[in-house]
Amino acid sequence: MIGPSSPALRAITLTAALGCSASSLLPATAIAQSRPTRLPALGRSVAGTDDTRALVLNPANLGFLPASELSYQGIFLEDSLAVPWQGHAFSLGVNLPFSLSTAARLDLINPPETARGTGLTDYQWFTWGVSLRASESMAIGATLQRSYSETPALHDISSYSIGLSTRPSDYLSFSVAAQHLGADLDQANTHLAASYDTAIGIRPLGTRTVELGLEARYLKDQESWRPRATLGVDIGPVGRVYGDFTIPDSDRFLLGDSNDPKTWQASLALALDTNDMLGSSELYGGSLTGNGLGADNSYNWQFGFAVRGWREPVGGEPRHYAVRIRLESTPGARGHVALLRQLWSLRDEPSVEAVILDLRAAPAGSLARVQELRDALFELRRHGKRTLCHLENASGSALYLCAAANTILAHPAGNIRFAGLRSRHLYFKGLLDKLGVHADFIHIGAHKSAPERFTRRSPTDTARADSIDLLQQVERHVIDGLSVARNIKPAELRRRIATGPFLAKEAVAANLIDDTAFDDEVDDKLEELLGHETHVFEDKRVKRSATRSGRQRKIALVYIDGDIVDGRSRSIPFLGVKTVGSYTIAETLKQVREDSSVGAVVLRIESPGGSSMASDVMWREIQLTQKKKPVIVSMGAYAASGGYYVAAPATRIFANPLTITGSIGIFFGKADISGLLSKVGVDVTVYKTGPRADAESMFRPFTPEERVALEGKLRKVYDLFLERVATGRDMLSEDVDKVAQGRVWTGEQAHARGLVDELGGLRQALAHARMLGELRDDCPIVELPEPKSSLLGKLLGIEGLTAPSAALPTGIAQIAKALAPFMIHKSHQALARLPYAPIED
Repeated sequence: MIGPSSPALRAITLTAALGCSASSLLPATAIAQSRPTRLPALGRSVAGTDDTRALVLNPANLGFLPASELSYQGIFLEDSLAVPWQGHAFSLGVNLPFSLSTAARLDLINPPETARGTGLTDYQWFTWGVSLRASESMAIGATLQRSYSETPALHDISSYSIGLSTRPSDYLSFSVAAQHLGADLDQANTHLAASYDTAIGIRPLGTRTVELGLEARYLKDQESWRPRATLGVDIGPVGRVYGDFTIPDSDRFLLGDSNDPKTWQASLALALDTNDMLGSSELYGGSLTGNGLGADNSYNWQFGFAVRGWREPVGGEPRHYAVRIRLESTPGARGHVALLRQLWSLRDEPSVEAVILDLRAAPAGSLARVQELRDALFELRRHGKRTLCHLENASGSALYLCAAANTILAHPAGNIRFAGLRSRHLYFKGLLDKLGVHADFIHIGAHKSAPERFTRRSPTDTARADSIDLLQQVERHVIDGLSVARNIKPAELRRRIATGPFLAKEAVAANLIDDTAFDDEVDDKLEELLGHETHVFEDKRVKRSATRSGRQRKIALVYIDGDIVDGRSRSIPFLGVKTVGSYTIAETLKQVREDSSVGAVVLRIESPGGSSMASDVMWREIQLTQKKKPVIVSMGAYAASGGYYVAAPATRIFANPLTITGSIGIFFGKADISGLLSKVGVDVTVYKTGPRADAESMFRPFTPEERVALEGKLRKVYDLFLERVATGRDMLSEDVDKVAQGRVWTGEQAHARGLVDELGGLRQALAHARMLGELRDDCPIVELPEPKSSLLGKLLGIEGLTAPSAALPTGIAQIAKALAPFMIHKSHQALARLPYAPIED
């Protein structure tokens, strides 16, 4: 029997090792006929392979696994070859929490006849690996592998492998891996030794379209290097071509002569990828050849397939289909952005030909947000997608949104609850008088009417005029949008709306909607709109794998959502009240300011204002951030008073035409409950060292002298507000004061007065941020601050609550929100806040 030291066997060993060097899977040494190796990952690179083949190439790359994968690989060799790795391999990989990924693989090896002549029989390898994605661009991983066979010499061989990958840019990646560490050096004539791979991946175009791998494996027992090159190229809508070329002995290849033939091995394969909504599948096949396999002029085959939980960026796409989006609750600020991003992604899907919106609730919490949704529908239509709305009991905001669609349908038993717009203002002075509570307020700004709800039974003439003007501004936009969409003149449209609300048939007769349809008839109506049959699916699309590697430059989308308060952000879920804390935002802005991967910041402001102190803390952090990178403001439903304060230092401000903004003014006050205490028989005695020591106490009113002093101090706070706006907007304080005084403006009015740079929603703000930050159109968007989660909140279903009004009756919820400033702000704070008086439809 030929032993491992036989010269003939040694020659075959060198050629067989070439084939095995094409894969990081291979044993640590050059493969001799007697070495039981796993199937190599032909054509795949050590640095760039992110699927389950990483188990045999570089376990670190499991950390970049996009989603789950189940795969099969088969290699079929001619019987004349001496290499053993013929057989089948099955792999399964999944993502785990905490940036972990894991995978397992089973190799079933059936060596060719020539390899069996060296003593090899059937054997199996089981490999298990785990990887940690330590950062966006770095991962570490390890595998354990063990052999099984009925042949004792091939049974119970165990080892481990480790790897590290880093991807510093779109163009380069680096990997190192150590294979088969800890294996016995000589176990029953089965020789295993450690090997060490170094690899570099080069993407000349910065994407995976073309990827070149340059690799070298150091064989510890032979003290030699084995170079290898890989190439991957995307082929149009078909898939990808993979290939590799390996030299098993570099010294021999470069310095050998005709008596010492140069050995080599090469493989080539075509992978056909097919995408659908839930993932992708890959079917590949190819050949491998080279005298390094143990024989000249041999042609061998490889075949495999994979089922994946991600979609490939290149591959066959499904036939055209339609997507249904169903809204059963009104999204909050973050939910609204998620809906926008969903619609934008559908715009860019080549296979999506239509979108159905099933609206079972108001589509947004304000008409300003509805304008952003309308813009998203218009974007879909501009990209050739058809849009259809189906309503049940719809509000005016739903009708306003759906006017941007191609077709509006309603359930036959449904209705359109719209007869015009209204705003409701609650006044609590009568209640407070009965309780013996005196609201003691001072305000700066003739239009700063927020305290009036507590100090008066009805609005002042100024407040009444402001409210009517605001309502008329909003109504004009709604009428104009409906008028153009439904081809009805504004005057006639107002007349028809005044006869509302409407039953579904009445809405059709009034030309407010197109037709009625039961739920089961909507798909047929869509096919009528398209003019051909289609398939309608719920939107369950999975993400596509990244076309770029490395740490990506991104946009930080920072939410300033809720009442502005000192301290940290919190919420009162059942009242639907959120607060945004100065500490939380300051820390977030410092984080994005110091993060070199953040190329631009978009502030999404959804705030009626609040604490002037907290607003100034945020103002400073935004100013510091703006000096280092572009800061773009996107105003949502509200960005008023303190909400405008924090917007002022931004590089550029975008507002929807119906955003509620302005309200540049200050007020301060307290509730004097001395009358209430007197009614219930409670007396208060105060000892103090100074006459004003208890001026902010709720147990007495302000004295006339204190009111004069407070007004002077409040005037300085107001002047600081003007100064902050003037600095940010490059205006004079006097000019700011002319459009300030607490006056509330729509986004359109604010734009005309220089308080806003451009009219547009979040889409336009993001586009401008990309331009100023020199970012790609597909750059990542990271949303901050990250929402806090708790086990209790999840158990109670509080977190993520998108319809707070469901927790309390509408009237009680409105009262609670109107009283919210007393509950969430400290009594000694000067407030820059908008009154709570939403415009309703």
